[in-house]
Amino acid sequence: MTIKERTLFFNICVILFNIVVGLIVEGVLFLSLLIFLAEHQNLAESLFSQIALPIVLLIGLIAAMSISVHTVSWAIKKFHLEDKLDPKVVSRYQKKL
Repeated sequence: MTIKERTLFFNICVILFNIVVGLIVEGVLFLSLLIFLAEHQNLAESLFSQIALPIVLLIGLIAAMSISVHTVSWAIKKFHLEDKLDPKVVSRYQKKL
């Protein structure tokens, strides 16, 4: 396989991984919010429930992106993919100190 083919395959895997991680994180946070609001009926009927959902979804998006970047960066280091992928892709996840 060439570097371009490996990079394409890597990017497809990262996209699928991002979708799965995003769905899991958002699902867990959404279910926790539903459980929290079910236990506190007075909050569920107030303005809090309308404000909490977008905030929880934003927090979930940021958490999923952070988990994804750290995991992909770890995978690049662990499996020594620095020289097997396009340098632009590697530099997106690897930050030189």
